[in-house]
Amino acid sequence: MKKVLVKKFLAAGLVATAALGFTSCKKDAEDPKEYTYRTSTTVSPSNWNELTYQDNNDTQIMNYLKSSFFEFNYKFDSDGNVTDGYTVEYSAATALRDVTSTYAGNNKYNVPTTASKGYAYEITLRNDLKWNDGTAIKAEDFVYSMKEQLNPLFKNFRADSFYNGSTVIANAKGYAYQGSKGVYGGDTVYGTYSEDLDSKLVWQLGPKKDNQEGVGSFRSSFGLSAKYDLAATVAALANYGFDATVLTNMEGKTIAEIKADATMKAQLDKYVTWWEEGNDGILDVTVVDYTFPEVNFENVGIFASGDYKLVVVLDKALSLLNDDGSLSYKAAYNFNSLPLVKKDLYEANKVAPSGANALWTSTYNSSVSSSASWGPYTLTAFQAGKNYVLEKNPNWYGYSDSKYDGQYQTNKIECETLDSYNSQLMKFNAGEIDDIEIDSSVAADYKNSEQAIFTPGDFVQSLQLQSNAEALKNNQSAGINKYILSYSDFRKALSLSIDRAAYTATCTTSSKAGYGLFNSMHYYDVANGSTKADGGVYRNTIPAMKTLLDSYGVSYDASNEEDIKAKYKTVTGYDLDQAKKLFEKAYKEALANGDILATDKIVLKYGASANTEAVQRMFKFFDNAFKEAVKGTSLEGKLSLEFDASYSTKWADEFKAGSYEICAGGWTGAAWDPGYFLLAYLSPDYMYSKAWDTSTETMTFTMPGKYIKETSTTIKGLEAGKDFTSTMPLMDWYNLLNGEWGDGFMESDGRVLLIAALEKAILEKYYTVPVANQFSASMISYKIEYKSRNYNTFMGYGGVRYMTYNYTDMEWNNYVKSQNSSINYKG
Repeated sequence: MKKVLVKKFLAAGLVATAALGFTSCKKDAEDPKEYTYRTSTTVSPSNWNELTYQDNNDTQIMNYLKSSFFEFNYKFDSDGNVTDGYTVEYSAATALRDVTSTYAGNNKYNVPTTASKGYAYEITLRNDLKWNDGTAIKAEDFVYSMKEQLNPLFKNFRADSFYNGSTVIANAKGYAYQGSKGVYGGDTVYGTYSEDLDSKLVWQLGPKKDNQEGVGSFRSSFGLSAKYDLAATVAALANYGFDATVLTNMEGKTIAEIKADATMKAQLDKYVTWWEEGNDGILDVTVVDYTFPEVNFENVGIFASGDYKLVVVLDKALSLLNDDGSLSYKAAYNFNSLPLVKKDLYEANKVAPSGANALWTSTYNSSVSSSASWGPYTLTAFQAGKNYVLEKNPNWYGYSDSKYDGQYQTNKIECETLDSYNSQLMKFNAGEIDDIEIDSSVAADYKNSEQAIFTPGDFVQSLQLQSNAEALKNNQSAGINKYILSYSDFRKALSLSIDRAAYTATCTTSSKAGYGLFNSMHYYDVANGSTKADGGVYRNTIPAMKTLLDSYGVSYDASNEEDIKAKYKTVTGYDLDQAKKLFEKAYKEALANGDILATDKIVLKYGASANTEAVQRMFKFFDNAFKEAVKGTSLEGKLSLEFDASYSTKWADEFKAGSYEICAGGWTGAAWDPGYFLLAYLSPDYMYSKAWDTSTETMTFTMPGKYIKETSTTIKGLEAGKDFTSTMPLMDWYNLLNGEWGDGFMESDGRVLLIAALEKAILEKYYTVPVANQFSASMISYKIEYKSRNYNTFMGYGGVRYMTYNYTDMEWNNYVKSQNSSINYKG
């Protein structure tokens, strides 16, 4: 199951009824002209709280209850026809002003003194924003909502959206972390060194210990492998004239203790001079047992400067405006809104903690009575696991704005939970729901229907393989082995056992074989894509092609782009001969290490959220593929999968916790920011391979100097115009990619080199095994129509905003009766 929206609400536009091959029924004089969009979902949302939702499935309600400051729209020609491309427009906001110069050098928010743009913005809100009950919405409501988003008593799931990734609000992390305790790197806690810290700072050259949150940045900045223990580290420093014996003796001592010993102090002084960071460099090589202090919310970079003016100050610059002052695509993509909750209702739904170490929680936006809307629709009915109903919000500003004239024709949205595809198909053919995916089991009947729509998506489906070696051991029983999955060669063999083309043909209607973390919908350069030979699409770049060639063992001439392109087209990810060799190799190593017995069988649990026809097809395909792959090896007859659909909505959490071994999952979103999207595979807050420590796993990479425009003040050796080669943890590379080398600060052609290198590092761990690039096949009923049936990268099909109807509800009911509740959609 993918960690995404179960149902994408598709848009529509008006076309002539004759184009459908039908005519509308005679209109009833008393027809109230109601238009209801009826759809279905396989999984009922659990909550639609912007502060806490975990699964994009929950956004199927949430997105109708909220609005955007800035939004994408179609680009139209002079005749009003949809063309390629997009526009970015104001919606809930009326103006955006860059006010970086006002806060440059401000100690409160730590905006760089030299900053001239991108760090601070003033947003002017519409003065007619209201909740569905008519309560006015002002700038202060967004400030309150952010305070609750970051509330340290709750540790809300979505809080890190504002201190990790692309939208980092000044001091947001400090506010959210206040009260947290642990051992951190000295430079994580303190910005500058002072002597009064000497008794707190502990010298540590060795790697992070199990009971520590982190270590100083010296190890990563110096390029030390995560495998370097203390002895290896001091040996490396001995090459620079340090005394290995003295450095070893310094380990674990406070700076005060080191300064009290003349011999150790001499080595400390030598380090300070050599590291070229001054005394602040001491922070890079020390740790501190620390409790994050109380932070006043007034120091967080968001406040109201007027009833309808909201100021946001960022830690990382965002280019929300073009040079001419117009909205950039990032305004709608990275900063389209901020979380908003209705204060009185949110306060009323807070739940106090119970039990040791418990946190505050909230039932806000989990039922009709606990829900509020400032979007185009409001929730009027909800039965968990059964259905929900949304109706027009009469207080939404858009209905009185001429900009939206002729849009949002839908009066009501009814969604029924149907976990059986046969039930969905029966209701679709009976005219009871208006759209449906075309399952591969019925593709032959419906894929040529005039109502069939084929849509590319940014979702890459992958097999996720358990990374927690201890959990694998714990899940074993007598005669049943799972620990062999901890062997990289075994995981790689599983990957090479999958005929991805056969998988997509068997288990999907229209998806294509997938080999990487990104597909053709991921853009590394949206703004300049039209001028690039690769169209700004990451997967079309030479570095991205080389990543897949390397990962799947396809040889090529690195100096010949035409050879790279030709060989890229041959990638299948399927190599049974190599898979058999790797299975055998892993098995023999495990035997030799005592990690498996010759009499053991390998039974890996394949977990899922529901037992549907589609999920069963996937499970059986992988089970058969792996059984076939081990034929002729020592594992023949010993490897199998077992199915378990008991995890329901907790399937992802249970996998990350190590409860089972394999799941089919992935991520969608950030299609125009693949550098940021890597967070899903590298951050323990998101990644399925939660036991993989990407803060210590290192990668060596070289960035050509022609792409480096500025000398870093934090990373040793990173100088403008000079090639930069280093060995750093993957998360350090990620932070550099999304910080000093972020979009807008380094040329996209340089950034794509690092994106490709990180993608390769992830793929070659084989915890995540891509198998399919999403192309969904669906049908819409004769009742509704899209603005255009040509998919638009920026607008999709336009959503309910542009959906139009060929029949009113009454006309449709009459038409369905005339067809005896059995409409023929077959092609």
